[in-house]
Amino acid sequence: MNMKKILAGATASVLAVSSLAAAANAYEASLMYADGSWSFNTMNEDAEYKKTTADITADGTYTVSADEFLMNSDDEDYTLGNGATVFCVDIVDLAKDKNCGAGSEAYDALQKDAKAADKMKVAQDAGINVTDVKVQITDADGKTTDIAVDQSKVLFGDLEGNGKIRIEIYNEYGETKENKPIDTTTIANAQKVAVTFTISGISDNEANGDATEAPEGDTTTGAAGDVNKPSTDKNQPNTGVEGVAVVAGLAVLAAGAIVVAKKRK
Repeated sequence: MNMKKILAGATASVLAVSSLAAAANAYEASLMYADGSWSFNTMNEDAEYKKTTADITADGTYTVSADEFLMNSDDEDYTLGNGATVFCVDIVDLAKDKNCGAGSEAYDALQKDAKAADKMKVAQDAGINVTDVKVQITDADGKTTDIAVDQSKVLFGDLEGNGKIRIEIYNEYGETKENKPIDTTTIANAQKVAVTFTISGISDNEANGDATEAPEGDTTTGAAGDVNKPSTDKNQPNTGVEGVAVVAGLAVLAAGAIVVAKKRK
């Protein structure tokens, strides 16, 4: 085995483990939606539906959705969404890791009665920005409808003080109740609800987010109506895999050096 082959193998090993490290830095985004009657409600732990989440790994455009919603597993017909009580996207741990959420100096310096706009500015000052929020619904016949969104009224940031970046499109219990980015009455008989958004400030790279569909019944933790429940998510994106990549690469190089040394004896 010559040195070129050894170095090629070492490089391949480092790249492979580095890929695992990059995957470990993904922040899961999911749809938090409850219709006007709390019937179509992704926070209902007993519900079953097709849930599409997105792993936020870099600046780019991502889509999250909920489809074919059943309030109970023995229901025969899908529950259709009408209107909205809560309509948000939550991105786990992003505010915490980007130092723009609860626990950060800038966030904790806010007054107790700070507005959502103040929390959004903390996120913006940290480089996070959310643009081009789009809402689309699909009825039981497969007809899709784009819901108009006033981008200037969409709020984002650690709005709940739980380390998540929340994109608030409408929240009956939030500030968008009085300053609505969407007309909730235009959401009618929705079998599928989808939100597409563009986010920046994640990294120096750009990527189109690949959404991942979770198994039916994989719903977001939280009882119906408990929209301010503190996060109990155990997702920890900083796993230290980057360090493993370096160690693995050095180990392979060292092994190669030993082989060469033995060959020369």
